[in-house]
This record gives sequence, structure tokens and C-alpha cells, in this order.
Amino acid sequence: MKILAIETSCDDTCAAVLENDRLLSSVISSQTDLHAKWGGVVPDIAKRAHSERIEPVIKEALKNANLSVDKSTSPLNKGRSLDNLIKNIDVIAVTLGPGLSIALGVGVNYAKELAKKYNKKIIGINHVEGHILANLIKNKEGNPERKVEFPSLALTVSGGHTKLILIKDIGDYTVIGETLDDAAGEALDKAAKMMGLGYPGGPIIERLAQKGDKKYLVLPRPLSGQKNFDYSFSGLKTSFYYQIKDWPKEKIGENLANLSASFQDAVFDSLLIKFKKAIEFYNPKTLLASGGVLANLELRKRLRKLAKENNIPLLMPVKKQFNTDNAAMIGIVAYYKALRKEFVKEKESLDRDPRLNF
Repeated sequence: MKILAIETSCDDTCAAVLENDRLLSSVISSQTDLHAKWGGVVPDIAKRAHSERIEPVIKEALKNANLSVDKSTSPLNKGRSLDNLIKNIDVIAVTLGPGLSIALGVGVNYAKELAKKYNKKIIGINHVEGHILANLIKNKEGNPERKVEFPSLALTVSGGHTKLILIKDIGDYTVIGETLDDAAGEALDKAAKMMGLGYPGGPIIERLAQKGDKKYLVLPRPLSGQKNFDYSFSGLKTSFYYQIKDWPKEKIGENLANLSASFQDAVFDSLLIKFKKAIEFYNPKTLLASGGVLANLELRKRLRKLAKENNIPLLMPVKKQFNTDNAAMIGIVAYYKALRKEFVKEKESLDRDPRLNF
């Protein structure tokens, strides 16, 4: 089974081709430079960029997968038309949500057009499930071969969501905790903006924090004393703001490393406090972690330590590009959905759902 996967949930235009659970190609066209000067994603700019890039990105992914069956003798025509490139595709998968509505619409509408024009089966995908199953993506040779024992616990952390999910089986999920306000990645970006840093702020804070004193500021770990597994980062962000709001720019500039280390430490502590509580309560057999913030090496280090202390296997995406938004993760979900015959019956009825949940 060959799958073409499409992801346009926010500011990356992505396409990938998989053969079953093996990744043949993955293309990611980032819009970061377009949004950087605005300090965040601008919906109209995102939509326009997706609309301009989606066809060439899909063509590149199909070409890189080497699925062309064009018999033309002309080197100018060989393998270049979408008609030829998509012939060997069996299933088209596309992100329905959650995400930015105006961006999701570009991917969903394009996927529907392809499915109808070329008579392909289509599957709608939950973006968060994509992050969870990004841990199971294999290369062309079928590696790595990873085993997930159930029940398992997944932590997904990005700029758009922060969730703790109990997994009873692939496709059987229960959200046991989530942020009540800002996502962890969003909080990092906002803290960076307060310090006058660029966008996206998370990677900048990570770099600065390496040389800073994480105890420089005393910051709260919201909801850490409560028995539930929910998160809140709004109060942390507010505390950070009020502690530095009257500082002159020179003082902030001199303490960027310390401020970054203090804020990042508070965010990561908050994440792990609840993850640890959930581990103790549910006694999972496998831990999974993914999402854009998992590109942070310090967070990965802390998660490995937590897993080791509890003697539970931990899976994290093997490549950095599988943490951030990508279409490979959409394709792997589609593979498991296809095994369960979860195809869209009425293609025309398929629609985006920016608040999609499990």
C-alpha cells in the first residue's frame, strides 16, 4: 500500500510518501521566514504560502519516492506530470485538525481534488495522533523496529498543543490531561517575545539557556499541587512578565541566558511533574513523547531520566524533523487506519476541523 500524505495545519507545507509504514520521501516547506517579522503565524500569509507551495511540494515528494511509471522517451516530459507521478498511489491522507482553520482548508481541499480526479481512497487524520505515531515511522529498510506495549502514555508538546494521552491500542486514545490555556511551545515563544528575541522563540531560548542559571528567577509551576493531569502556562508567563516588565532593555540583554534558563526550567518542570503523576497512576508499559518542543535536547534528557527512574521504555522520534510538523507522521497514522478500513465514504463531505479532538 502506497500512501501520499499531506500536512498543512499551521505554517509548514508538507508532503510525504510511504509504502505501508516505511517512509519513501518527506518534503517540508517551512514558512518561518515569512512570519518571523510578525512574531507569530499570520493566517492570511500562511494560507497564501500553502496555496502556492502545495502542488510543487507534493510533486517533489512523489518524485523523490521514485514511483514514476512514465514510459515517455522525451527527457523533458518524463515523470514531470502529476498524472504520472500519482499513478501508483493507493491512498491519500490529509490532516483535518486540530490547527489553523485557514491553513487546514488548503490541504483538505487539495487532497479532495486529487482523490476525486484520480479515483483514490482518502483518509482524514488527527494531527495530534500524527505526533504520537511519529515514533513508529520506519525508513525504507524497515528500521527502527519498535515495539509498543499497552497501555502506554504519550506526552505531546508543541506550540499548538500540550496533552497527556492514555493509549490502550493504536487508534484507542483517551486524553487524560491537557493545557487549560497556552501550550508549552506557545509559552516559550511568548517569553522570547518579552525578552525581545526572534520567532520562533523556543529554539532561541534553548540555545541561551545552556549558559544560564535556571534558579535566577523564582517562577511558579502552575497546577503542580493538584491531583489532575492538566497543565497551565498562562500564570507562569504572567509571573515572568511582571518580574521583568520594569527592567531596562540593557538589564534584560545582560541576563538573556539566565532569564531563558529560568523560564525553560519552569516549563519543563511543569511538564514532567504531571507526566510523573500520570505514570504513577496508570502504570504504563511504554512511554512516548513527541511534538515540536521535543526537538529540545534538555527536555529529551529529562524525559530519558524519568523513564529510567521508572524502568519503562521511552520512545521519541528518531529524527528531529519528525518532532516538528511533517507529513510522514500523517502517513503512518493513515497506514494503521487503512488496515482498519477507515476510509472516507463520501469524499465531498470531508472537511477541516480546527478543534478536532479524539
